[in-house]
Amino acid sequence: MSETQKYWFAARTLSKQEFAVQKRIEKLNLEGKMDVECYLPTCTIVTQLKYRRKRSVVPVARGLIFIHATKQSACDIPNIYGVQVFYMKDLSTHSMLVVPDKQMQDFMFVMDLNPEGVSFDNEPLTIGKKVTVVKGEFSGIEGEIATVANKTYVVIRITGVLVASIKVPKSYLKIIED
Repeated sequence: MSETQKYWFAARTLSKQEFAVQKRIEKLNLEGKMDVECYLPTCTIVTQLKYRRKRSVVPVARGLIFIHATKQSACDIPNIYGVQVFYMKDLSTHSMLVVPDKQMQDFMFVMDLNPEGVSFDNEPLTIGKKVTVVKGEFSGIEGEIATVANKTYVVIRITGVLVASIKVPKSYLKIIED
């Protein structure tokens, strides 16, 4: 791992502290203390109260935030600045879990485009062939093909963190040869 290169790290927060952690990291950036980017995937939900509806922005995965930083800066966030984040571990290397840039870019693209059309799970639906989407609004996204109840999904994995799936017509997919 390079000392100067930035990586995407997956981190956990305390219960219902995702937005507070995001604001704290953004504040450190504004004060010039750090050069760190954070990404908190969110979606809007509508809840029915007694006589009205309430729209709320909530995290799609409770207690999960992604931090784009050098390894040293990522370690400084909890150790020096006191922001309570706990980095996820890669089970094979026993070091901080690094999310590959392509996986993170695909995930952020899908979340920015259509967060309501994405379903989440910590386990894959089924393991299938690697595919790329060649048509439509998700063009360029890579993932694995999965089918549930005769519907085709492209599964995007953030290894060791979560799995997101989007519904895509079969004709929009192209198998990636290994």
